[in-house]
Amino acid sequence: MPSPSKVRCGIHGMQDETFVCQHIFESLKSGVPVGFVAAVDPESARPDAWCTRCEKARIEAGGQWTEEVNELLSIRLLCGACYDLAKGISMSGGKVPH
Repeated sequence: MPSPSKVRCGIHGMQDETFVCQHIFESLKSGVPVGFVAAVDPESARPDAWCTRCEKARIEAGGQWTEEVNELLSIRLLCGACYDLAKGISMSGGKVPH
């Protein structure tokens, strides 16, 4: 398994870099669950992830990552610890303490 690239988080220090949609990113601030769909990637402990809204748009686009879907996604970078917190918000149904 290749080693993920690192990113410095202002809260968690050096962490693995991860990528999520803008809605998951914003859920860290709002505490509102938006769903959590992760790519199938057996080589990644934290595969790219997107919310239910983005998944619905992708399915409506025939399962393709079209320009319009990618615009809705508006991919954001998170550290691994923030990724885990964002996933926890969606899995627990609400705000997870930071």
